[in-house]
Parts: sequence; structure tokens; C-alpha cells
Amino acid sequence: MEKSKLNSQERVFTIVNFLHANHVSGLANKELAALVKTSEANICRDMALFERYGWVVRGIGGRWRLSPAFGGIAGHIMRSYQEARLRLTEEEAKYASEMQ
Repeated sequence: MEKSKLNSQERVFTIVNFLHANHVSGLANKELAALVKTSEANICRDMALFERYGWVVRGIGGRWRLSPAFGGIAGHIMRSYQEARLRLTEEEAKYASEMQ
């Protein structure tokens, strides 16, 4: 049984996976279309959307790469964990001091 074509939501995740795997060299629309197995028109629309949200930048030769803003998402998540850990430590210290 042949796998059906990806819908637009599935293309988003697939594109991100290919872009992060090819971050140094980046990927051209034609290459993305071949990898994702979709039309170049779909890739153009998808990449315009990525660009509008600041998730991609064009590198040398107009090749797409994930943007620093996209990478910043992971940094934000790590800072959130650090803040949660700090809050928990403060609550624990307060609780311990009130027990005495």
C-alpha cells in the first residue's frame, strides 16, 4: 500500500526535520520539494509562512535555514525549567524554615 501525500500540517513538521538535519548547508525550495515529495508551489507557500513567523532565514544562495528565533524556543524552554526549579527550591526552603 502506497503512503498517502502529506497534508499541510505534516509538511510543517517534515520541513523542520529536514531543515535541522541540513542546517549548515541549508536547503533550496527544489531540494525541499524533492525531500518532502511535494510540489515547489507548496514549498513556496510553506516557506513564506515560516518566514512570516520568523522561523527561517535565507542563507548563502537563498538556501533556507532555521532561524536563531526558532532555536531560541529551546532556550526559552530551558529557562522556564530553571525558573520552575528556583521556585520549587524557594518553596522548599520556606516550608523547611516554618517546620522548625
